[in-house]
Amino acid sequence: MLDGKAAALAVRAHFEEVHGTNSVIGFQLIDIKKNEEENCWEVSCLFYPGLSARAPSRYRVKVDSEDGSILDQEKMETE
Repeated sequence: MLDGKAAALAVRAHFEEVHGTNSVIGFQLIDIKKNEEENCWEVSCLFYPGLSARAPSRYRVKVDSEDGSILDQEKMETE
């Protein structure tokens, strides 16, 4: 069973794998909550997708509570 910290680390590792380590700059955890109905963690985060990025990208990611796999990700509008 995954805890919230492990879920957040899984999200960061996912984005580093997809975009490259140098393209996930200033990773920040905004919110993390347990979704009991879907048996997953919902992690909200933001990061700058490269050195030339003017604004951060913000995502909401669902992480499986059992195995830590990424179930879904949604890019959100930055405020």
